[in-house]
Amino acid sequence: MTQAIGADRVGVRLAPFTSLNGTVDKTPVETYTAAAALLDKLNVVYMHIAEVDWDDAPDTPAEFKTAVREAYKGTIIYAGRYNTEKAAQALESGLADMVGFGRPFIANPDLPSRIQNDYPLAAHDPATLFGGNEKGLLDYPAYQGD
Repeated sequence: MTQAIGADRVGVRLAPFTSLNGTVDKTPVETYTAAAALLDKLNVVYMHIAEVDWDDAPDTPAEFKTAVREAYKGTIIYAGRYNTEKAAQALESGLADMVGFGRPFIANPDLPSRIQNDYPLAAHDPATLFGGNEKGLLDYPAYQGD
């Protein structure tokens, strides 16, 4: 792909600690550090790490994030269960260059303003995430104040 369209147009998303549909890697730190090193060699423009995001999921190990940062010098994006504080820590540590917000953006159409102004975040309705109609996608209001 990098040869066909250029490395500056290729990004890769990885989900190293997921167990969705039985996809469990017994050595994720080693496997995905090797993948990060290969992606670095190929000069892909970014690597997006999808962290497990169910409510009681464990945090991604710090040793993993450190190993990936050492192996890959391009832009690293993490996403999954981030709030303002956790995102700021990830950026300040240098382990992440960007942080993605998925579900918080659905429930907070004004998410950048909420983060900038330290407004509380609305919770999403899990029952409306995957399919159905506009309910849960278009009906979350902007922050109205306390």
